[in-house]
Amino acid sequence: MKRLILPISTLLLMTIGCDNPMVDGRVELDNSELQDFSSELSSDLGLSKTSANEVNGILNKHGRRGKHREPGFLWKVADELADKLSDEEKARLFEKMEEKEIPLFGNPKGKKGKGKKGGKNRSEFSGIVKVLTDEQKVTFKAIVVAYKEKFKAVHEQVKDGNLSKEDAKAELDALTEAMKAEVDALLTDEQKAELEQNKADHQAKRQAYKDSSKAVMIAILGMTSGQVSEFDTANQEARDAAKGLFEKAKNGDIDKDTLREGLKTIFATKNEKMSNIFDANQLEIIKIHKALEIRMKKHKSGKGKMRGGKKGSKG
Repeated sequence: MKRLILPISTLLLMTIGCDNPMVDGRVELDNSELQDFSSELSSDLGLSKTSANEVNGILNKHGRRGKHREPGFLWKVADELADKLSDEEKARLFEKMEEKEIPLFGNPKGKKGKGKKGGKNRSEFSGIVKVLTDEQKVTFKAIVVAYKEKFKAVHEQVKDGNLSKEDAKAELDALTEAMKAEVDALLTDEQKAELEQNKADHQAKRQAYKDSSKAVMIAILGMTSGQVSEFDTANQEARDAAKGLFEKAKNGDIDKDTLREGLKTIFATKNEKMSNIFDANQLEIIKIHKALEIRMKKHKSGKGKMRGGKKGSKG
C-alpha cells in the first residue's frame, strides 16, 4: 500500500485553514466588528493581500469567538504587529495619531471627554430600570420625560441669551437633585439595596477587567518591578491632581478655562514621566497599542454580532 505524501506547502495551507477560514483568498474574521477594524487598518496601512491576511491571522489568533473583548487583546496584537509591520507601515499607523497630537498616556489635550448631553443623568440612573416593577417603569419614564423638557428649557434660555451659564448651572444642578429625589421616592428599601449591590458588582467587574488588562500589558512589555512602581506612581499623582482641580471647579474657585489649562499641564507632565519609564522597544509597542485602541473604539458596537446572525461573547 502506497503512503500518501503531501507537499509541506499543502499541509501548511490545511493547518492555516483550520484556524483562519478563507473567503476569496482572504482570511475571514468571525466578527463584523473585527472585520471592519481590519478593513480600516489594511486601508490605512496600504497592506497587500498577503500582509492583510497575516494581520487577520493575528486578529483571529487572539480575538476569535469573542476573545477580542477579553482583557489585553490589543496588547497581544500590538506585540505581534511590532515584529510584523515594516517601518513604513508603522509610520502610516501612527500618522493620524501624530496629526491630532494624541498622547500615549492620558487624555488628549487635557480633555475629560465630551460624552452626550444628559450623560451625567444617565449614569446617575443607570441600572434603575432593572429593579423596577412594570408599574414603576411607567412612572419612572414620566419623570424622565418631564425633566428632560425642563433641562431643555434651561439650555434654550442660555442659547437665547436670557440666562447666564452660571445661573443655568445652578438651575440644572437643582433640577438634577429634584429628579433624584423623585426617583428615590419611587424605590422601595429592598430595591435601593439591590441597586447599590448591582452598582458595586458592576464596579468590581470593571476593576477586575482593568487589573487583568494591566497584567497583560506588564507581561507583554516585560516591565520590571521598578517600572511598574513608577507607572503606578505617575498615574496616581495625575489622578490626585486632576481630582483637586475638578473639586475647585465644582466649588467655583476656578473657571472652565483654568480647569482646561490645568488638566493639559497635568496630562503633559504625566506623559513626560511615563515616556521616561520605558525603553524604545516598549514605547513602540505602547504606540502601536494606542493607535489600535483609537481605531477599535470606532468599531465597538456593544453587541459583538457574529457573522451569520449569532452574537459574540462580551468577554
